[in-house]
Amino acid sequence: MKKKSFLIGLVLLLCLSLIPVLPAEKTAQAEEQVINKNFMVYYRAWRDKEMKGVNTSLPDENWLRMTDIPYGINIVNVFSYVPPGQEKLAEPFFKKLKEEYEPELHARGVKLIRGFDYTKLLEIPYQGSFPTEKEFDDYAKALLDELMLPWGLDGLDIDMETFPTDDEVKISDGVIQALSKYIGPKANNGTLFLYDTNGQNVKPFQNVSSNFDILAYQQYGSNSSRTEMAANAYAPYIANNKFLPGLTFPEEQDPSNRWYDTKIPYEESNIYQVAKYARENNLAGMFLYAFDRDGKTYEEPDINSISPSNLLWTKTSILEVNGYSVQTAQNLAKHHLNRIKYAKNIPTQTLQTADTQIQNAKNLYDVNVAVLGSTYENAISPTYDPILEQELMGIDLSKAAQALDKADTILQNTNIATLKQARDELANLIGGKKYTANEVSTATDKLLLALQNSVSPVTAKYQDESGKQIAEDTVLTGQFGDTFQLTQKEIPNYTFLKAEGKQSGTFSNQPVVTTFIYQKKDAALAVNSKPSKPEIVDTNKVSAEKPAASSVLPQTGEEPVHFWVIFIGLFAISLAFILLVKKKKVVK
Repeated sequence: MKKKSFLIGLVLLLCLSLIPVLPAEKTAQAEEQVINKNFMVYYRAWRDKEMKGVNTSLPDENWLRMTDIPYGINIVNVFSYVPPGQEKLAEPFFKKLKEEYEPELHARGVKLIRGFDYTKLLEIPYQGSFPTEKEFDDYAKALLDELMLPWGLDGLDIDMETFPTDDEVKISDGVIQALSKYIGPKANNGTLFLYDTNGQNVKPFQNVSSNFDILAYQQYGSNSSRTEMAANAYAPYIANNKFLPGLTFPEEQDPSNRWYDTKIPYEESNIYQVAKYARENNLAGMFLYAFDRDGKTYEEPDINSISPSNLLWTKTSILEVNGYSVQTAQNLAKHHLNRIKYAKNIPTQTLQTADTQIQNAKNLYDVNVAVLGSTYENAISPTYDPILEQELMGIDLSKAAQALDKADTILQNTNIATLKQARDELANLIGGKKYTANEVSTATDKLLLALQNSVSPVTAKYQDESGKQIAEDTVLTGQFGDTFQLTQKEIPNYTFLKAEGKQSGTFSNQPVVTTFIYQKKDAALAVNSKPSKPEIVDTNKVSAEKPAASSVLPQTGEEPVHFWVIFIGLFAISLAFILLVKKKKVVK
């Protein structure tokens, strides 16, 4: 009895061991989690395309619009100086700011603030020896009406670069306290209140520090050692995660300042070191002044001219301060090149060189420079924006790319206007700045339809020697380049003689008509033959020749279930069942 029980158990164990074990599903690597740091730029309004001839003696056209700022910037400081007498020239910018820039940037989650000089706080009108609470409040409202509210902006920034007296500090403290009721953390209404300075004179700040969201520290021309020193100096008054260090680019026609915050090798630059320090020490983030001068030098012709920038250092520092890996940056850059190549007709050799540079990159700068170029002029794509590209990677372009590849193959040797138009529309869409999934789907479907319509059918006709039709035509349709094969029909009472035209080939935009010619059989033979029903061919069905199916090999890591394994398993189960039945009989 025990022996039989043991044998049954052994057989059952064997059965279980033969059940194929499914391999664990392969899961895609989780999307990289990055730090969401603040990144602010000082936007020099007099260099906007809408601000022409304001605060400049240079004849060059401005090239930038506020909506051109890179993605990943979440605070724009509208920094504006309009010399007396030029107010009329500045009006188009402020109109555009209210009607277009502000709504579009708000939709992107960007806050816009207005900077003004600290000395403006001291211009409060008052009657007695010191302003009353009402006079402070009235002046605070007047500042909001002058600088912020008419354009729907989100806050103010006080630019402190002077050394006020103790009496002046008392007045500025009062105005700041009054403003804090309407903007900043105490107002709790989504607005921002910033204080920015280039020194460590804490007197104008220490009594009112709790009223500010961020302290922006101008440390132009300095590395992370100064960042650490300044953060420690302000630590008694504001937390590290509200401390925002900032650097700059060379301003045009600057007669004396020489900051040099960009430098090659990249790891030795102030931009890299400050971004890295801010990320690793939980600072608020970082800012850049005059970012429209990104990549310019203090040499000719840069110092005395205005020209477009690829914003290479700005875009790289956004990635750096937020902790993006080189691998993520590589994926973003490759995605960008793969989608723009259809619209820009980039030479294959250029793409291969860029791909090699991206693959061999040691840091974020190396990746970005492969696409953006070291200057605007030598870029493959000077407007490439890594953070925006990350958003676009969520839209599947595989179907669009396949359709474009097919269209390009056809158009190499054939000029089909409707196909070329649909091809270019899709290429320009996915090669542009941004697009939506619906836009891509619509344009792809249009191209697929154009591809379908660009292929002419293959028709087989069946006639007797006099040219009379004796059977329905056969019409084949297929995709461009697919092969077709035509064969004669068996037609009752007729004998096949010959075929005139192609019997095999590939589908193209040129129609193919092949005629199969038959001879009527001898009437005496036809008397005894039974008439058969004519073959009905559905001419609407696609009937292109398809390649023979090939055997499917298991993927790497998969084990095939062999016939013998299945046979042994079934035999083992049967044996177990027989033994179990015998056991029951013995028990009875």
